[in-house]
Amino acid sequence: MQLELPKRFVEQLHATLPSSEVHPLLESLQEVSPVSIRLNRSKDIDPSSFEEGVLGEAIPHCGDGFLLHSRPSFTADPAFHAGAYYVQEANSMIIGELVKRLITQFDPGAVVLDLCASPGGKSTHIASQLRPGDLLVANEVISGRTGTLIENLCKWGQGNHVVTSADAKLLGELRGLFQIVVADMPCSGEGMFRKNPDSVQEWSADNVILCSSRQQRIAHDIWPSLAEGGIMIYSTCTYNREENEDNINHIVETMGAEIMEFDFPESLGIFELEPGKYRMLPHKTLGEGFFFTLLRKTEKTRLSLPKAAKMKPVKQLPSFLGNTFMGYELQDGLMVVRSGYWLDYYPNLPALLPSVKQTGVNAGLMNKNQWKIHPEYDLLANKTVDYPTIPLNIDQALDYYKRAFLPIPGQPKGVVGLRWNGLSVGTANAVNHGLNNLWPMHWRILQSQMQANTLLREK
Repeated sequence: MQLELPKRFVEQLHATLPSSEVHPLLESLQEVSPVSIRLNRSKDIDPSSFEEGVLGEAIPHCGDGFLLHSRPSFTADPAFHAGAYYVQEANSMIIGELVKRLITQFDPGAVVLDLCASPGGKSTHIASQLRPGDLLVANEVISGRTGTLIENLCKWGQGNHVVTSADAKLLGELRGLFQIVVADMPCSGEGMFRKNPDSVQEWSADNVILCSSRQQRIAHDIWPSLAEGGIMIYSTCTYNREENEDNINHIVETMGAEIMEFDFPESLGIFELEPGKYRMLPHKTLGEGFFFTLLRKTEKTRLSLPKAAKMKPVKQLPSFLGNTFMGYELQDGLMVVRSGYWLDYYPNLPALLPSVKQTGVNAGLMNKNQWKIHPEYDLLANKTVDYPTIPLNIDQALDYYKRAFLPIPGQPKGVVGLRWNGLSVGTANAVNHGLNNLWPMHWRILQSQMQANTLLREK
């Protein structure tokens, strides 16, 4: 089916890009959008984990990214729910790789902000790139979208995050806190036209101007939160100059930002209309339209955080948590986040952040003198397990994610960890006739008749 593009949009492309790029770009927009995934190496997933013929071309700019030959039903795959891989647009994977390169410029204990984080593609990638002792603050201003963000971060299993839902202006009051701010700006979405054809109907030249103005406001509001020498990664999934090069020029002129230039290999297909302002186009890369720039803060910034009531860390954590976590007691359980150098610098940080939705993962709660381990803890990539584990087959694993009772009797009574294909699946409570399901109700698969199928090679 031919994608009918707005005439004004096509005119805009001709005014923005070299003539040699416009026709190939327009042709590529009529092609089927590729499907790509990013592997979770911390859960021992690599290309050999997949069935033969599943993975296609490797994403050149992301060592963990691959195209798929076809789009399967991810919901039917227990590996997807267990955080073995994440379905992410290929070109947006460049952000996590940039964080990997930039984080080494800062002392251990860096705090990184993903400003517009839901549903979690960039956040899960960033979480994997942080060093032990660094912390991710994943923010989503639309409160109703934070549930998906929390779910995806918990399934990814790093446990080094705090999820917030605050406007950029509120976060900007945390002066000098963040070493890196990832600002994937809300935009007109031109780069997603072939992936989401409905967005073509929503496009207008007026909306481009509106988005450009909004992006400038967000950049100005969040800039004070960046530490001196800190770096903002500004990105959009759009093609026009107003939201890209022009906005970067405005930020540089009004906020004293310095553009950082990278020497990307020509084979990546990344190119510049102006120095340090990078474009990724679908006819040159394996993904959709994407733009990014790295901006270093040069002005002097003194750390200045608002006062807040001190949170009370749990002094005595359960023995299975070891000494790698900091815990906070809540009414419905014990939340734990990986501790480290950031805690030495900002011991009260979770209380200082605005509109916190979740700190780390839920480790569980004490019930009749026994820890009732929460599935979020069991999904962690690196954890201590001092509770019994039992194996499942693929059908049982998918039934678990449907939140069904599992009729597997003969298990030690109490909380058990479930395992399938070498992956932690979650936890259940063993009773006389089987396993009572502890999977969060709001995460369950609703299609009860769905048949299990996996991309992984079954062991």
